[in-house]
Amino acid sequence: MNNFVVLTRYGYYDDTLLFRFDPSIAIIQGGAPKTNDWSDPGPGYTIPDEGGQFLPLSNGGLIGPFTYQPGDLVMARSAGPNSSGAQFFFATGPEVGLLDAQGTYIVFGHADLAGQAVLEALMGLYRVDETSPYGGGPSRDVVVRSVTIEVG
Repeated sequence: MNNFVVLTRYGYYDDTLLFRFDPSIAIIQGGAPKTNDWSDPGPGYTIPDEGGQFLPLSNGGLIGPFTYQPGDLVMARSAGPNSSGAQFFFATGPEVGLLDAQGTYIVFGHADLAGQAVLEALMGLYRVDETSPYGGGPSRDVVVRSVTIEVG
């Protein structure tokens, strides 16, 4: 979480795009200011994976094997180990449960019900894009103007 807070304070995410909309795993991804896509090189460093953990579930459930819930804000990474840097994704539906249960994608925030409704509406902008390595994105630009962090 500290990484996201520091990058936010430096305006790293301001005026960037949410570029990946993937209904097959129910995610909306962003956090790529240099290229506004999956190929962004990141902030110049990577963060070690934190897999194999047991954490409180984001829905307030019992501590147990890692799961992802709709509304979770999660640090993205490549397929390789220890490759998180700045990109993130929001979980938008139950299909996010198809992601690994090892906890290598770290949850560091959660959208409230109003935020989840916005995410659901945004997912309605999904379109197939044969040029994308992930098969699709939004039908028009979805811009993150700025990020505000609220504790609570």
